[in-house]
Amino acid sequence: MEEHKASGAPGAAIPSVSVKIYPVERKAGSKLLAFASASLGGVFAVNNIRIYDTEKGPFAAMPSSKGKDGNYHDICCPTTKEMREALHGAVLGAYHKAMEQERPSVRGAIKDAAKEPAERPAQAHKAEKGAR
Repeated sequence: MEEHKASGAPGAAIPSVSVKIYPVERKAGSKLLAFASASLGGVFAVNNIRIYDTEKGPFAAMPSSKGKDGNYHDICCPTTKEMREALHGAVLGAYHKAMEQERPSVRGAIKDAAKEPAERPAQAHKAEKGAR
């Protein structure tokens, strides 16, 4: 496990962070770009991290739930500035890398393939003698 020393807390270490990105199909008016899962040091996982499109660029929001007061509260979050920067940097870095290498999704390919026959002119099929 790769560790980096945090400068703020004596003895605190920042574990390595590995991230998986799950892009979403953008809907009109939606700012949600993708979901992410992060593994911290290979011993703790944070799922349901949301990446939003904001005026300042992509933003990683930690998993949250709506409280009785109507406000959203983080379920888990980094406790130091250094860990927050490391986690957000890893998530946004993985998102940018995924977008650079984005391949068409299977769902998108199926939708495109379904549209193609309707857009092509119909061709007459002639049966030849002896053809099977």
